[in-house]
Amino acid sequence: MEVDLMNYLDHLEKHCGEFTEAFPIEELEQKNVQILKFKDAPFKETYTIASLGLLFHSLQTEDDSLMHQEIMMSAEQPDVQDEIIFLLWQLAEYAMRTGHAFDAAEYYPLPEGIFEKYQFSSVYVTSPVYFDESFCLFETDSNVGDEPDTVLPVWFVPIFESEEKYIEKHGADRFEDLLFEMDELVDFNRKPLV
Repeated sequence: MEVDLMNYLDHLEKHCGEFTEAFPIEELEQKNVQILKFKDAPFKETYTIASLGLLFHSLQTEDDSLMHQEIMMSAEQPDVQDEIIFLLWQLAEYAMRTGHAFDAAEYYPLPEGIFEKYQFSSVYVTSPVYFDESFCLFETDSNVGDEPDTVLPVWFVPIFESEEKYIEKHGADRFEDLLFEMDELVDFNRKPLV
């Protein structure tokens, strides 16, 4: 029986196509983390920016177990690319500095000036729902380059203040139901869900 010796970059490129650009950020590169761009992912005329290398840093969940994650964000609008790169850089630094994993259904306030034109207030943590289900968890037993056996890709979606309030009042499960009914999460011109 042939064993599939796939590493996480293979996994990314299997689902997003070959990366089209890498953005050198010295502070991240010193920690062996890169930021990559994938065109036409998850859909035509969209792009995804993703980290690579965060998986080498063990992150702790709320129940004290350890996990390995990579972070990503997708958009339709070209004008937010630099802001997404900056945001993922900050989020990766935050994860490595604190050692905390990103838990689904949490949201993080945006740094000043990020996505200001679109009036988002924070980014919401979820799984990459617009990608094939097999993308949502990377598992291997190959230990290619000392990569962990399991990596969880974390997808960030920008949300509005009204949506934050909805989460606080009705809970993340109800918000996720609303979120997944719409197919505009990569469109930064979208209207608030609530």
